[in-house]
Amino acid sequence: MKHRKITALTAALTMIVSAASVMPVHAGAANYAADKQAKGTTAQIEKYLVLDKTATVPEAAFNFSIAAGEAVPYDGSETIAAYAGPDADQIVISEAVFTSTDTTVDGTADDGIANSTEKKYVKRDVSLDFTKVTFPEPGVYRYIITEEGAGDTDNLGAGISHAGNYRKTMDVYVTDDDNGVLSVAAYILYNSVIETAPELAEAVVAMDEKVDRTADDDAKTDGFVNEYLSQDLTFAKKVSGNQGSKDKYFKFTVTIANADGANLTIDTNASSFENEPTKNNATVYTADDMKNANSIDEDADVDGQQLAITGESKEYTFYLQNGQYITLLGLPKGASYTVTEEAEEYTSKASDAESFTAGSFTVDAAVSGTVEDEDIRTGFTNDKSGLIPTGILLSVAAPACIGIAVLGGIVFLLIKGRKRRTEED
Repeated sequence: MKHRKITALTAALTMIVSAASVMPVHAGAANYAADKQAKGTTAQIEKYLVLDKTATVPEAAFNFSIAAGEAVPYDGSETIAAYAGPDADQIVISEAVFTSTDTTVDGTADDGIANSTEKKYVKRDVSLDFTKVTFPEPGVYRYIITEEGAGDTDNLGAGISHAGNYRKTMDVYVTDDDNGVLSVAAYILYNSVIETAPELAEAVVAMDEKVDRTADDDAKTDGFVNEYLSQDLTFAKKVSGNQGSKDKYFKFTVTIANADGANLTIDTNASSFENEPTKNNATVYTADDMKNANSIDEDADVDGQQLAITGESKEYTFYLQNGQYITLLGLPKGASYTVTEEAEEYTSKASDAESFTAGSFTVDAAVSGTVEDEDIRTGFTNDKSGLIPTGILLSVAAPACIGIAVLGGIVFLLIKGRKRRTEED
C-alpha cells in the first residue's frame, strides 16, 4: 500500500483526547465555525485478486459501499472516542476492474496476500473521495466499508470468493492546528469491523508490511483480498479395435457454462494435438472444417491461445486423433463443462466408464459436470472391431496354392502343344 505518512500529530492528538474526553458521542457538534471545519480529502485502499500461476486474470469488477460506523465513547484509558462518520452518502468509491492483460506479481509464502509460491496476484488502486464530507470537530470518525456481493454466499463472479473479512473499518483522524483550523491527518483501515475505541497512538503507528490481509482481525491493513479459484480441464481421445483407424480425426464439442468473464488458456505444454489437422482418407471432415478449430485464439493481447468465456455458456469445436489431448487452464470453480464427440460408426465409451492413459494422465473423469477442487481429465474411447469369417471361405494360403497349380498346368500344356507341332513339322 502507498502508506500515508502522518506528520506533526502528537500535539494534535493530545488536543483530540482533550476534546473527546468532554464531548458527547455524536456525528459532530457545531462548536467550530463553518470556515474552521475540516473538509475530507481522498483516501486510497488496495484491491488484490489472487489466482493460480497458470491461470489468466479473469474479466471482473468489484464495487464497495460505505456507511457510518458505530460510535464508541471515551473510556478513560489511552483511547480516543470514535464518532459515527458523517455524510457517508457523499463519499464516492471507485470501482476495481481487472482484465486479462493485467500485470501479475508472483506470490510468496508470507506476503499476506497470496501466501503461496504457487499463486500470483494482481492489484488495483481504489480511491475514496471524501471531499464532500465535513468534519465539525477534532476526533476520530469511523466508517465501515463493505465489499458488495461478498458474504456467506459470494456473488462476485465465476470462481471468485472473498478472503478475510468483507467488511472493514476505516477511521478518519481530524486534528486541530492550535489555531482553530481543522484538517484530516490520516485514514486508517483495519481488517475487520472494530468495536473498540482507537488508541491515542494509533495514527502515528505505520501498518506492518507483513500483516496478513486475508485475516479477520483488528490489524491494520491496506485493502481487500479476493481469490479466483480454478482447475484445469483435459479432454482426450483413444481408438481401439482391429478395424479402428489411428489416423482418423474425431470431432469434439466442449461447452463451458457459468463462467462469464473467465479467460481459459490452451496449454500447449500439457497438450498433444495438431493446430491444423490434415485431411486424410479415414476422416470425414474437410480441411476447411478443421482448419481453424484447434488454433482458436480469442485474446491476441495475452500470450498463448485464449478462450474468452462470455455470457451464460460458450461452445467450442476441436478435432483429435488417437492419443491426442487438449488441456484448458483456469476453469473457475463452480463452472460447468460438457464434452461430446461424433463417434460415427465407432462404439463410444466415456472415460468414467472405461478409463485410459493419455500422455502422463489417467483419463477417468465424467464427460460432464461441475468444476470443484480437482483438475478434470476426461474423454472417449472409440472402438471398431470386426470378426474374421471362417468355415465356408478358403484360407488365404489355399487360393494361393491353387493359383500356382493352375498356372503350372497352363505352362505345361503350352510347352506340350508347341513340342507336338514341332514333331509334325
